[in-house]
Amino acid sequence: MKNNSDTVVSISAINAGEASYGLELQTPILEKGSPNFNTSSTDQASSSKPLTQADRDRLIIQQPLLPLSEAWLLAGSLPPSYSRPQSVQPSLNTNSANLASHVFMAKLLSMVPSHWTLLYDSRQDGSGTNRFLHHVLGYRGPNLILFRCDDDLLFCVANPSEWRETHLYIGDEDSCCLQLLPKFVMLERKPKSLYLNTHIRGYPKGLRAGSDPRKPLLIVDEHFEKLEHRGLHHKILSIEVWGCGNTQQREVQLDIKNWQIKEAERQRTVKMTAADWMDHPDRYLLELGGRQNYNNK
Repeated sequence: MKNNSDTVVSISAINAGEASYGLELQTPILEKGSPNFNTSSTDQASSSKPLTQADRDRLIIQQPLLPLSEAWLLAGSLPPSYSRPQSVQPSLNTNSANLASHVFMAKLLSMVPSHWTLLYDSRQDGSGTNRFLHHVLGYRGPNLILFRCDDDLLFCVANPSEWRETHLYIGDEDSCCLQLLPKFVMLERKPKSLYLNTHIRGYPKGLRAGSDPRKPLLIVDEHFEKLEHRGLHHKILSIEVWGCGNTQQREVQLDIKNWQIKEAERQRTVKMTAADWMDHPDRYLLELGGRQNYNNK
């Protein structure tokens, strides 16, 4: 970026844009509330004790994974399929002194997509493979997975389509793998670079990103507890998944989940027939227990 007063904007200025220029930002990813290591814990401040590693991990976990500054950089780096820049509305403020600054800041903030929807947050929805799959599978639009790890690392896996469990690598040319912190780096953007498998035997378990199956850029274990990058293992502190599709794609996912819940409930309440009982495992358990005479109804 050129060193010009009209174009250089600091990260803090972007984060402060809403308050400074009276801009109304209607999107969850722009919510403020990042805790400060020095002020977020009154107990630590009052006791004046040095923070332990456990305290640091706890405070890091509380931080939002996608504040305004990182969302802006991410939206500008990803393919257009993930972000749809909004048009800037004309300002009603006629004060010429603030007009130029207001328009420029509005253009910056318009690049942050307001349609991203939070699908999964391990801090609220629970951690583990089952919780991740429950909230992510069935969403058929572009999506972002954020992994916050120890050592102040933050990674992003961008999938342009639906996640599905398979032993094959999936994804088109918009599949991306990025490091957001401590440095913002586009690690790779190539097709067939995404992998998810939690139950197919004989193949690696977990989530992977990278076009070379022999040396993936990111390896998440099958329990979604550890992440490997460049041969180094890191503990996963929290995970977020954002849906970047339209409203209809989110509604379809919710409809599928509601149907699955109702179908599971229906299966539990269906009256078992005599034919079903003959093949039921409980029947064999009763016979093994010595009970040969039982009611087939």
